[in-house]
Amino acid sequence: MGKIWEGMKGGAVLWFQKLAPEDYVIFFEKLLRIVFVYIVARIIIRVGSRFINRFFNRRKKTKFSMDDKKAATLKALSKSILRYLTYFIAVASILPEFGIRAESIIATAGIGGLAIGFGAQNLVKDVITGFFILFEDQYAVGDFVTIGDVTGTVEDIGLRITKIRGFQGDLTIIPNGKVEQVTNFTRGNALAIVDVSIAYEADIEKAMDVLNILSKSYGEENGDIVETPQVLGVTQLGDSGITLRMVVKTQPMKHWSVERELRLLVKQALDKNGIEIAYPRMVVIEGNNKKGGDRA
Repeated sequence: MGKIWEGMKGGAVLWFQKLAPEDYVIFFEKLLRIVFVYIVARIIIRVGSRFINRFFNRRKKTKFSMDDKKAATLKALSKSILRYLTYFIAVASILPEFGIRAESIIATAGIGGLAIGFGAQNLVKDVITGFFILFEDQYAVGDFVTIGDVTGTVEDIGLRITKIRGFQGDLTIIPNGKVEQVTNFTRGNALAIVDVSIAYEADIEKAMDVLNILSKSYGEENGDIVETPQVLGVTQLGDSGITLRMVVKTQPMKHWSVERELRLLVKQALDKNGIEIAYPRMVVIEGNNKKGGDRA
């Protein structure tokens, strides 16, 4: 190993000795240009990284803040893109100093990129869509969403796929490129709707008074309710009864439990006040189909 190093050092010394004075000037000019390009590239990466950090730190303080994991993922991704793009441009600028034409390399890279793009269109689409899903904070891990015909809780979000866990435990993996429309049930308050059917013979005014009293007391006791429940009144005249509707604005994802609990309380309150709940009834009419009656 020592002999090899000595040989290389000796060859370099001989090469320098053969250089003419003007060659030394050209050599050091190229060296300075290479060092200058390297320094500029490092400055661009450092300044760009600070700008990216400042951007995501400011986003945390706004009303459009994102989850810390998403912010960290996007921050690292943005820095990687900046770093590799800067290095590519810097190398393309340095290659001519060694007598290598950068145009041919760029053309080759362009043709290769075009071929890869045609062969992996879906992959590129998934990654780009995943980036915007994370950047725009369309949904987060733990959100209850509907994507296409799939409904469930978001278990994981990546740049290429989204994992959704269904109510029965089934896991659906969706490529991000297939995400065209998202319904997010966890952003903003939810609305619980309770329909109550009472018999036609029941006193409607009394039933509405009972529901109003119940809604007021229930709204004061339940911490998941944002606004006092409201009794809208008669919404339907059905075949077997009259439908009254109650609406309750709840915290996100609490409307289902509120609906179940409120239905039980409504049934108990109506029974206590003697108000009959509607149920299907059958009326049988008997008649004599003989004309003129019986003859002796």
